[in-house]
Amino acid sequence: MIGAGWTQKGLKYVLLFVGIFGLVSYIVMYLWNWLLPELIDASSIGFWQAAGLLLLSRILFGGLGKGKKNWSKGSVHWKEKMQNKWANMTEEEKLQFKEKMEQYCPSSWKEESQLPEQGKKEESSSS
Repeated sequence: MIGAGWTQKGLKYVLLFVGIFGLVSYIVMYLWNWLLPELIDASSIGFWQAAGLLLLSRILFGGLGKGKKNWSKGSVHWKEKMQNKWANMTEEEKLQFKEKMEQYCPSSWKEESQLPEQGKKEESSSS
């Protein structure tokens, strides 16, 4: 009796997946046939070609792995790693790091009070 409940639940998920995949395939087919023949003179596609295109794009761009990929997770990991590295630096290492970063992006590493004013540059260049 326990297996029957899981079978029905599994069947519902399969039908839901097939339904969503079919709907998204239809949307891809509709958008392709609406836009691309006029934009780039492409031929129209059918439902199964749209489904294949959708599956191919998933393989090429989304991979075959399970679960959702959180693209922002990498940037959070990098930020945490940099914060830990910064916390373990000596004052001399921090100063060297700041000086090196000023070479790459000078205005973002200085406070506004340290930035030269535009008026002073123009006065000194005209003298």
